[in-house]
Amino acid sequence: MEGLLAGNDDAIRAMYARYGRPIYSLGYRLLGTRESAEELTQDVFLTAWRKAGRFDPTRGRLSTWLMTIAHNLAVDRLRRETGVSRPTLVLVDEVPDAPGLDEEAVLIERDAALRALSSLTAAERRLVVRAYFRGMTAREIAESDGIPLGTVKTQRFASPPHDGFAFSRRPLG
Repeated sequence: MEGLLAGNDDAIRAMYARYGRPIYSLGYRLLGTRESAEELTQDVFLTAWRKAGRFDPTRGRLSTWLMTIAHNLAVDRLRRETGVSRPTLVLVDEVPDAPGLDEEAVLIERDAALRALSSLTAAERRLVVRAYFRGMTAREIAESDGIPLGTVKTQRFASPPHDGFAFSRRPLG
């Protein structure tokens, strides 16, 4: 990250070599086309380069930060599109593991996420899936369920972290 902050071109190349494929894979799964995934991947690294100073290693790993940027950019694009052209989104356990990462750490993190999801009630799990994986806003969820917006927000933020996993503060993956 220090090289990136210093404007070192080799640092961004090294970061792309290590994280480009998993970001592309996530983009392809979320957006549905090669072109969109390639554009998203480029935008993620451009954003990381521009906002490198905001990365805080005490809050999480670099891979998590980059995948969060990718997820947020993809969800923004999906929200701009019409609902008709949206691809079907997949759950975390269907996304392939990123190459080059510590396999054990990936398995531990995936297991923790699955345990956290399984410990939720059906309503909480449905809320997490729609908010995170489908990119729905609290307002969209409230309208689709016919419940008050405040109820959705309370459900989303009032749930205690399950198994050390705070859904309102830490994205899956």
